[in-house]
Amino acid sequence: MADSERVKRRLKEDRIPEAFWPDEWGEKKKRPKEIAVVDVNLCFPCMKCPEFCPVGCIEQLRPGTVQGRGDNQPVQVRVEECIGCYICVEVCANLTDYDAIRMYPTELIEQALDVEIGDVKPDEYHPARPWDEDFAEGGSFRHVGKGSRIVEKMNAEERARAGFRPHGRSS
Repeated sequence: MADSERVKRRLKEDRIPEAFWPDEWGEKKKRPKEIAVVDVNLCFPCMKCPEFCPVGCIEQLRPGTVQGRGDNQPVQVRVEECIGCYICVEVCANLTDYDAIRMYPTELIEQALDVEIGDVKPDEYHPARPWDEDFAEGGSFRHVGKGSRIVEKMNAEERARAGFRPHGRSS
């Protein structure tokens, strides 16, 4: 069964995120051009993105990690394991309306977080961290991140019908 068919079945609908579908789920095979990072201030953990991550690199942060959230902690990507497929970005933006996940150039992630992104999963587990100073709204790099490619492809009329507002305007 094709990977996209599995996702359709799990969503119980034909509308699925438009993203790169790895041939084999579960294994990192090359160094990605971009890495996903969650804005922890916009994530109210519905747990959809971990469910759809083909390599299982998204996890809920430990209780108390983000102050004021108690046990209701957001999720975050273990950046060294991300394959850059955009699936989590599309799931978050189009199925939950949170739009909390952005893609960033791998080199930026490596520099900003002082990590090395390779072409395979690291041998050692590194728990996810919030990265809120750099990648949350108002952080150093949030404006650099790329969001949903589906939304980008929509024309103005389609965006208005879907309830999206132009950047810089509020209703």
